[in-house]
Amino acid sequence: METLLHSEILKKYKEETNEYIKKKNVEKLFDIILKNVLINKPDNIYLYIYNNIYSFLLNKIFIMGPPVLKITSMLSSHISESFNYYHISLPMLIQQYKLNKGESSNNKIIVNDEIISFILKENINNLDSKKKKGYIVEGYPNNNLQAYNCLKYLPSHVFVLYADEEYIYKKYEEENDIVIFSYTQKKDYDINEPYEINDMDVKPLKDQVLSYIRNISDMLTILGTNKKVLNLQDFNDQMLIDHVKNEVSKNKDEWDSTLNGDII
Repeated sequence: METLLHSEILKKYKEETNEYIKKKNVEKLFDIILKNVLINKPDNIYLYIYNNIYSFLLNKIFIMGPPVLKITSMLSSHISESFNYYHISLPMLIQQYKLNKGESSNNKIIVNDEIISFILKENINNLDSKKKKGYIVEGYPNNNLQAYNCLKYLPSHVFVLYADEEYIYKKYEEENDIVIFSYTQKKDYDINEPYEINDMDVKPLKDQVLSYIRNISDMLTILGTNKKVLNLQDFNDQMLIDHVKNEVSKNKDEWDSTLNGDII
């Protein structure tokens, strides 16, 4: 009789425990903590968890796209406002860094990946993780090294806005109401090549576009299953915003339940 009673008590305890684990996302919570510890390998694990527990649980979203187009900034802004997340614009942070270092037309400041990584990490670490439940990083990653660093943040989403060279130039002209190139069909190769028809210096523009095209393939390989590639030619601006909002919404409730009042 006593054995039967103990068996029923144990059964009830297991049922209540499993229900609690599922309701409170306990497995997800400890999985996130464990991954952060293993990736960062802190000397003092306990202090590291104590100081960073809130930031571990933020919904982390990275959005990168053609650097000369406005769509990446616009999309990041819309998503951050829709979900009340922090918006970290890496291009703006880099520009501010250059200004602080006294950059001028005669004194160009080179910002390498190490500096970019430091700038981003510093800004993320300074976020008040108790006020908002996520952040958007605009304009990152942009190359192989940055892609590796991006994965260390355990991102919830990495949205890669893809476009070919011709689309980028045409979209740039449309956004800035300017005509820079004339596209002439080359029958031998059946491709369109841009020819400069404007007096402005387009070398900086071309350099940025070619860097984006050159880096994106290997970067996508490094990001693996973590990224979502969105071809800009398949969307207008509003369709793109709605699509990304829908993707973020899929795991928003899960993150909200993990970050509910009982935990915070």
